[in-house]
Amino acid sequence: MNTFQEKFKIYFKNHPITTIILLLNLFMVIVLLVMGGFTIENLVKLGGLVPAKISEDGDYHRLVLSMFLHGSLLHFLFNSYFLYHLGGFVEKLLGRSKFIIIYFISGIGSSLLVWWLGDPYKVTIGASGALFGIMGALLVLTYIKTSWFNIYTIKNIRTLVVINLIFTFLARNISVLGHLGGFITGIGLIYLLTPKNPLEKNAFTFKKQKTTDVDIIDHDDIDDDDIYIS
Repeated sequence: MNTFQEKFKIYFKNHPITTIILLLNLFMVIVLLVMGGFTIENLVKLGGLVPAKISEDGDYHRLVLSMFLHGSLLHFLFNSYFLYHLGGFVEKLLGRSKFIIIYFISGIGSSLLVWWLGDPYKVTIGASGALFGIMGALLVLTYIKTSWFNIYTIKNIRTLVVINLIFTFLARNISVLGHLGGFITGIGLIYLLTPKNPLEKNAFTFKKQKTTDVDIIDHDDIDDDDIYIS
């Protein structure tokens, strides 16, 4: 049986971009804990997205830094689990360059929509804008590149999308604009970036499973009404 170090090396070799993003998110969690925890003050200090601070103070770095922040340890763990599996899948399917473009541009698209249409004084943080971009791209691929996937993978990707979109509109403290901004951006980007053939066909497939086994991101629910989770 491989040790954790060996598994890490194998995963990093196959999914270097996903691994780096995971480590950056972990680093920001450690910084938050050292600063005293997941408080609004700490999140704002580290780059949480506050539309008013961008419009009034020119803090454009918040459009990017907010993608690496999380509102709780549970929020971080769920998004990391989602990124580990789905991000790694897309990275191997499309290649490193296309994956990183979709991930970061979707994250920025998410931030822009929050900035333009969101509450000026709410704090929005999280990787989910970028993750919804990946999910939107995958959804499109199940329609325009059906031969790339087996029937169970297609079914589970589409179910995953539906469940997460429903969750976005029903859950408390979820940034609807953040999720939709990333999702729409990912859908648009994949039409420009889809290769003729997958980099590695069947890089990962969902096995047949019960509908209730589908992964959902952003399960967490924090009590503070002054922060949105993305």
